Amino acid sequence: MSTPTKLISYEDSLTMPENRLEEIVHGESRIMPPATTFHAFLLLKLGRILESQLDARDCAVLPAGAGLGIERNPLTYRIPDLSVFRIDALRQGQEANGDMDPYLWAVPELIVECLSPSNRKGAVAELLADYARIDTPEAWLLDPKLPRFSSYRYESGEMRLWRTAASGLATPLLLPGVTVEVAELWAAFKKGALGL
Repeated sequence: MSTPTKLISYEDSLTMPENRLEEIVHGESRIMPPATTFHAFLLLKLGRILESQLDARDCAVLPAGAGLGIERNPLTYRIPDLSVFRIDALRQGQEANGDMDPYLWAVPELIVECLSPSNRKGAVAELLADYARIDTPEAWLLDPKLPRFSSYRYESGEMRLWRTAASGLATPLLLPGVTVEVAELWAAFKKGALGL
């Protein structure tokens, strides 16, 4: 007979060593392999495009690294490959949860995930369901191998596929002054650092 595993709570996580390659999903630790170098270049390119069109006094483009709080008990936090937050939302989350809270408890305007053959974050449906739990307005899934850009938008309690494309302009729902030429991302993926 197996012993039931204790699910990790928010309080438990505060005593655990930091691991940048770990997400805790529904109380269970998930170690992820690092993203490939080519994925990193694609995300760097996208981050630069977004930052060049956004006012830094209003929005912050955060690369992977910060844990996005979804639920406290059992704990769920995700580490989006890239996310865009309103500065006011980050401030409100910090005021509500304190300066020492290790997680971001704010809803981003946009989340971007770059898919990989290893499926390092687990099932896409589960990932999108977690983002829906905090009412994330939009999530972009980038699959550079196909290549395919997919935009999911929050509607009626779930993330629903809104658009899929291989090229063309993408404009985030809540960032109407921002446009991204999707083909530029695939070029950055293929060329690596030379494509930047």
